[in-house]
Amino acid sequence: MTPSPEPLDEVLRLDDTWNAAYHRRDPAMMAGVVADDWMAFFPDGQAVFKADLLEGMRHNPPAALMFERHAARVFGDTAVTRGTLYANGERLQSFYRVYARREGEWRGVSVQVVP
Repeated sequence: MTPSPEPLDEVLRLDDTWNAAYHRRDPAMMAGVVADDWMAFFPDGQAVFKADLLEGMRHNPPAALMFERHAARVFGDTAVTRGTLYANGERLQSFYRVYARREGEWRGVSVQVVP
């Protein structure tokens, strides 16, 4: 029997998949990362939901993006990651992602984007 992965390892893999989907602008990949009730909060107060995220990815071309993760923690069935997004070598924004484990599966449930 193969031991189940540690929760932090699972979250980090999902976080890496989120980064790859965003980098490639791949809505199908991103749909498997975020929960149906996912929501984002932006510095201007705008809230974005899963359908908006996926639709926006269809209309924006891939870019030269790099993600830098600064921290990750698991608290039971909730996890957070914090990082910075760079576009074409310039710091674009920082983010704080929230993940939840539901019925044994981790999914992104929220992100707070800061300038």
